[in-house]
Amino acid sequence: MSKKYHDIVLDETLNDNAVADEVYATTQDEDLLKTSSEEVSPLYVPADLNSLAAKGYYFEDSSDIVFSSLDLFYKRAKISDSIDLGVDSGLFFIEQRNINRYEGNRYGASLFYENFSFRLGLNKYDDFSEIVPTIQYQDKYYEHNYLLEYTRQNALFYTYSLCSYEQRITADHFSVSDFINFGDDTDLWGNIEVNSFSNSNTEITAQFDWRLYYDRLFSPHFSYHTALEGWYTKNTSTNACYYSPSFTDTTILRIDPQYIFSKYFGVRAKLGVGHSFKEQTQPYKYGLKLFGNPTETLSYSVGCQNSNAVRLSYGPTYNYTECELNLGYKW
Repeated sequence: MSKKYHDIVLDETLNDNAVADEVYATTQDEDLLKTSSEEVSPLYVPADLNSLAAKGYYFEDSSDIVFSSLDLFYKRAKISDSIDLGVDSGLFFIEQRNINRYEGNRYGASLFYENFSFRLGLNKYDDFSEIVPTIQYQDKYYEHNYLLEYTRQNALFYTYSLCSYEQRITADHFSVSDFINFGDDTDLWGNIEVNSFSNSNTEITAQFDWRLYYDRLFSPHFSYHTALEGWYTKNTSTNACYYSPSFTDTTILRIDPQYIFSKYFGVRAKLGVGHSFKEQTQPYKYGLKLFGNPTETLSYSVGCQNSNAVRLSYGPTYNYTECELNLGYKW
């Protein structure tokens, strides 16, 4: 798993040159979003089609932090030759059990112009509101599919910390991602992101997910990937408000077996174990995802995973579970 950054961005697709298995995970949870040649992400929409999508997310860890969200997205294609429009709406809550709980709603309107997208959003919390601007640029250069993004909002969406909300810490979030499809169902996803927090800390994270090898076993319906993933984070200052180690690293070797029963139903597992050189621990992850494309216009995916690999310096007993549900319809 990569770090859990859940910016609300209406359009999570590539440009007109996109193919079904070149889908960005702009929320940085690419384990649950990245597709294979047998699957089309519910969040993938060709540029010339309208779309309606729903996304649900749930996170819980051993420190009793719970974050949950549900968002709806609508995109109207081709208002003019080069302009699309979109709207989105959602709700979320974050709590630490037996301590406190906060809820909020978010709304946004987006304009898509060629390779650019601009979103102006509003996050409404229990006791204050904030304007959330987002700018994206995505394009393809030879085999590289890259995405540049900037957004600004409360740091709770990056830290999962009640303190970030209570102290109204904001984060300027910058990121650049690159996805390279090598063919034969092998690919490389990389990302560098910077979070500049208003409490005088800057967090820099480099991530990658490299699907190294693909093969089929026993049946054309059963296949597997072997993959290597890693993420490496540096904070310029540490504080007690949210998780901010001076440096942390995780590298995991993973196998992803998959069985496709039909276009209506497929299942994919993720099993991985690795090493942290800084913490001298063995991070792990395991998960299961169900997906299907019942028609050319309708698709779904639902998955959960468990891991200890995000906040290793919290100690050997720390772990988290996250689940995600995606539904997509395009016409």
